[in-house]
Amino acid sequence: MMTDRPPFSWEQVTEEQEATRLLSFARSLTLAPRACLWHAGDSPDLLVKVVQGLLRAKVVLADGREYIKEFYWEGDEFLDFHHLLSGEPARYSVEALEPCRLQIFQLTDLRQLPCWPGWYQHLLAVQLRIKEEKELLLLTGSPQARYQHFLQCFPALAARVPDHQIAAYLGITPISLSRIRKRLKALNKV
Repeated sequence: MMTDRPPFSWEQVTEEQEATRLLSFARSLTLAPRACLWHAGDSPDLLVKVVQGLLRAKVVLADGREYIKEFYWEGDEFLDFHHLLSGEPARYSVEALEPCRLQIFQLTDLRQLPCWPGWYQHLLAVQLRIKEEKELLLLTGSPQARYQHFLQCFPALAARVPDHQIAAYLGITPISLSRIRKRLKALNKV
C-alpha cells in the first residue's frame, strides 16, 4: 500500500553540473489561494515542482459538479501528461488551495537536457504508481474503504483539505462522507 509519494531526487538521473543547469531553467511562481495555475482548455507545456503549499487538479462538469483528480503538495512534481502526449488542451484546472511557492519549468527547455529522459521516466513511474493505486481503490473499494485508505495514507493531507474536497477526490458526495465519518466515529467509541 502506498503511504506517500516517492520524492523525486535529481541525483538519480543527473550529475551535479547538470542539476545546476536544470535549476537555471526554473522560474519561481507564487499563487494565492484560489488562483489557477492553469485552466481546463489551456495548453500547459510545463513541469511544476511544489516548494510550499497545496494545489488541486479539478474537473468541473457542465452541470456544475466538481471532481478532484489529484492533490499536489510539498515535494510533488507534476505535469499534464495527457496534454504532453496528445497535444490536446488540458482537461482539468489546477488551483491553489493554500498560498503556494512553485518552481516552473518549460518543457521545451527540459527536453534539451541530457537528463530529461531519465527524469521523465521517473515521473512516469511515480504517476503510474499513484494512478494504479487510485484506480484499483475506486474500482474495488467501498466509499468507506476509500475514505479509510485516504486517512491512512495521507493523514497530514486530510487535516489540510476541507471535507467536501475530500469527498470530491473520493468520488462521493459530502453527505455520504459525513455519514461515513459518523459511522466510523460510532465504531471507534465501542
